[in-house]
Amino acid sequence: MERAWRGAAEARTGESMDRAFYWKVGLIVALIIGACWLLVPSYHYFKLPPEERNSVEKLEENIPSWAPSAKTRLNLGLDLQGGIHLVLGVDTNTALRNKANRLGDQLVRFAADKKIEGIKAEGDGQRVKVTAPSVEERQKFQALVAETFRDMNVLDVDGPVFHLAYRDDQLARLRQDAVDQALKVVTNRVNAWGVTEPIIAKRGNEAIMVQLPGFKDPAKAKELLGRTAQLEFKIVDDSSNYFAEVQNLPETIKLNREGGAPFLSSMGENARKQLEEFIATATPSMPEGREMGVECIPNKTVRNLCDGYRTLLLHSKVELTGDSIIGAEVMQDTNAVGGPKPYVSLEFDAQGAQEFERITGENIQKRMAIVLEQTVSSAPVIQSKIAGGRAQITLGGFRPIQELLADASELATVLKAGALPAPVTIGEERTVGASLGPELIKKGSFAVALGLVLVILFMIAYYKVTGLIADVALALNALFTLAVMAAFNATLTMPGIAGFVLTLGMAVDANVLINERIREEMRHGKTPRAAVEAGYSRAFWAIFDGHITTLISGFVLLQFGSGPVRGFAVMLIIGIAASLFTSIVVTRVIVDWLMLGRGWRNISV
Repeated sequence: MERAWRGAAEARTGESMDRAFYWKVGLIVALIIGACWLLVPSYHYFKLPPEERNSVEKLEENIPSWAPSAKTRLNLGLDLQGGIHLVLGVDTNTALRNKANRLGDQLVRFAADKKIEGIKAEGDGQRVKVTAPSVEERQKFQALVAETFRDMNVLDVDGPVFHLAYRDDQLARLRQDAVDQALKVVTNRVNAWGVTEPIIAKRGNEAIMVQLPGFKDPAKAKELLGRTAQLEFKIVDDSSNYFAEVQNLPETIKLNREGGAPFLSSMGENARKQLEEFIATATPSMPEGREMGVECIPNKTVRNLCDGYRTLLLHSKVELTGDSIIGAEVMQDTNAVGGPKPYVSLEFDAQGAQEFERITGENIQKRMAIVLEQTVSSAPVIQSKIAGGRAQITLGGFRPIQELLADASELATVLKAGALPAPVTIGEERTVGASLGPELIKKGSFAVALGLVLVILFMIAYYKVTGLIADVALALNALFTLAVMAAFNATLTMPGIAGFVLTLGMAVDANVLINERIREEMRHGKTPRAAVEAGYSRAFWAIFDGHITTLISGFVLLQFGSGPVRGFAVMLIIGIAASLFTSIVVTRVIVDWLMLGRGWRNISV
């Protein structure tokens, strides 16, 4: 009776497992096909000769039409393919002196607005020296300054003279802003060159690290990074039908008419170059007094990534430059319909305020393009004449508040980054030779291959069939890890390879735990099927705990590390996630298939 009851229970369990089993098999097969599909561009990337790998055109020619785009691939980092490594020092002291000089001019205008005559103010290092015609006028003006300029401290009062200095927290913020603005300008310039997977990051408090894989001209890199950028304001000509009249459009360029003036658009890696080259020789030619502007078509899921570019017809006349902007901050409109909405508040100097008032008054209901590094960052509509030296740019679109805030912060940084806020100096320069990359790749590949072969042979020799199953899971772990890295267009470096090898070791360790648990259960007299059930169940939490603690370490390295450390952390996190899946799900599906589908009863561990 007991045997019959146990048999019926096992039959019901088998039916339930069959349904779950087929779902798991379908998921694994889909993931394998998807991983292979994602790795097609990477396969063709590594097939190209080293000197052609950074050519997007060459790569796109070799990738099949059904495969992902050239963006979805693994890249080689600076240590594997050579290039240029620079560390730029940002002279924040000069930025503070420039800020003090502009503040002096602002104080003189402020005194004139308050009808206080005879006030002189000039930069004195990182402070501002203010001179009044008398002690009484100084006291009066000093009281107004203390009330209005609350981020300043009054120092060294001597008769009709006093000094203003920024508070310590304001000094720290201004230094940080100077580095952030310089980082934005450098990033814009490097992206414009088309360097594959550059690494640009802050190093310390006042330096920027720039790594340009595959870039071979250090003199050009230093010249381009050191020059001054220019922010310009130009009026958009939406009344012209020029782009609709252009003849013989190539297949890569499309004519669009979305709710306004016609424009051209092009998608892909070389979209901007295609538009510029076509318009340069287009028939009819550009109208007199006009020029083409280009605007990024953003990726819908990845911020700061352009899927292509679209054109705008701009008046050639520069109405205003970024030199007139003295501030750009993110604010929120609490009275907006649907809840608070962020906007960017601009502040101009006295001359810029007068010009901005004139420009907005003459161009109501027209768009004003904000052009940085020859790219239109924004083109808001002028709703009314704007006086007082302040303006605001409202971000459109019904998007989550977090995205709007991120875009508003980005635009504020762009507006403040019209020019490098301070001189940059080359603090460190290294040119990594092309011969170093192949050598490191060869050694790294050999180490990975040797380690895998030894592990595979050991698992088969020691655990027999279940060892072979673990080896299959190990291969799939490597496949899934590389596919996810390719999907994020990740850069492969030597620390990344080290993280990859470490995750493979973790995957093997998980299968060792499972197999040892199964052995232990079989020594206690359980059937193979019961031993497998108990082995996986009891090993799960030990595997889970070990992987989670490693994941926490990876996230800590990702959060606080930089450069190679972050590359190691990314590979570690992805590999650990893949290891959990392959060691627990994939191996269990294979064992169930052997035991249930093939009638396998003599499990060997």
